[in-house]
Amino acid sequence: MKQNFTLLLLCTLLSLPSMAQEPQRKGYIGISIGPSFPIGEFKEEAFANTGVNLSLINFGYLFNGRFGIAANWFGGAHVIDGSPFGIPDGMWSYGGLLAGPLVSSRIGNHADFDARLQIGYSAANMDLEGYKVDGVGFAYSVGVGVRTHLARKWSLSINLDMLTSNNRGDYMERKIQTVHPTVGLSYRLR
Repeated sequence: MKQNFTLLLLCTLLSLPSMAQEPQRKGYIGISIGPSFPIGEFKEEAFANTGVNLSLINFGYLFNGRFGIAANWFGGAHVIDGSPFGIPDGMWSYGGLLAGPLVSSRIGNHADFDARLQIGYSAANMDLEGYKVDGVGFAYSVGVGVRTHLARKWSLSINLDMLTSNNRGDYMERKIQTVHPTVGLSYRLR
């Protein structure tokens, strides 16, 4: 009985395809979340505290195994510290769509290193003491990340991005700059 079980287990393991035998997957689509640290005038003049960044869609597709395109649908929020002015705290919120080139490199058999430069559109809103202003504008992001392949179709993504957006509206002219490390899960595309 023990020999039959060992033989069955051995045959099963040998018949399963290993990740090293499978061709490289060309893309990914995922979701990620992490803290968002304000920098520059966004921190100093807009009084933004550390917030949160959520990327609802992180997308990347490689055309030739190394170069491709990346896209990101993101949002973020930061509490405004109103205590120095004797007013209640407010909120900065922003979101947008970005796209641009992606460069990827294999790190061993189970990981990829990605670098991306994205440009796009951003919308921002500030709500403070019942006073609301909003603006839209050009945005760009520079980022790097590592995708560790957990299984044939799933990867754990660890990213570090820097976002800059220049939002303008009727009563707003604000440069938003953040650095956000994120962690997420990606589905690997063929």
